[in-house]
Amino acid sequence: MTLSWNEKGGYRIGIKSKNGNYYYYAHLDSYEQGIEKGKEISAGDTLGYMGNTGYSKLEGTKGNFEVHLHMGIEVETSLTKNELWINPYPFLSLIENSQKNSSEK
Repeated sequence: MTLSWNEKGGYRIGIKSKNGNYYYYAHLDSYEQGIEKGKEISAGDTLGYMGNTGYSKLEGTKGNFEVHLHMGIEVETSLTKNELWINPYPFLSLIENSQKNSSEK
C-alpha cells in the first residue's frame, strides 16, 4: 500500500493485490488512523475519508470541487503492454445490489 499526495489526485492510496490488480483511491480528506505505507489490509478495512483534495501543486489544497471518491482499478493482463484501467462502477453496483438483496431475505 502506498500513501501520497498527487497534484491531480490529492491525498491518495494505492493498493496492489496479490493477484496483481491495483486499486486507486483519490481526493481523500484524510487517512484512517493507523493506515501507513506498506501495511497489509483486508477487504472491509477503512482506509480513509472522502474529500476534495487535489488539483493543485500545493499539498493539502481542498475545495476546488465537490467532495467525492475517485476510485480506479488497473488490472494486470497480457492483452496489452499498457495500463488497462477498468470502470469500477459495474462491480460496485453488483456488490451493493447483492448486499441489499441478502438483507431483504
